[in-house]
Amino acid sequence: MTASGLVLLMIPGVGFFYGGLARRKSALALIWLLMMSIVVAGFQWFFWGFSLAFSYTSSNAYIVNLSNFGLLTMLAQPNIPGSRIPNVLFYLY
Repeated sequence: MTASGLVLLMIPGVGFFYGGLARRKSALALIWLLMMSIVVAGFQWFFWGFSLAFSYTSSNAYIVNLSNFGLLTMLAQPNIPGSRIPNVLFYLY
């Protein structure tokens, strides 16, 4: 969870770096673009990305289903049976 928090703190820094490389009038637009890309990527990861990446019920090795759409049945279940690491940590990271 600490690594996830540090990465989320690093993203505005990258936006300011890109803003410093651009013209003055484009700096705010670049920071806004970076923040919106985080919002869109977070939305997609929450609803179907995590389910497609970590689905346990699949008919094929490459095509999985959306059994955890929107983190539906995933509250505090461990990721690997016998492991103490919950799925929520995999979702956050």
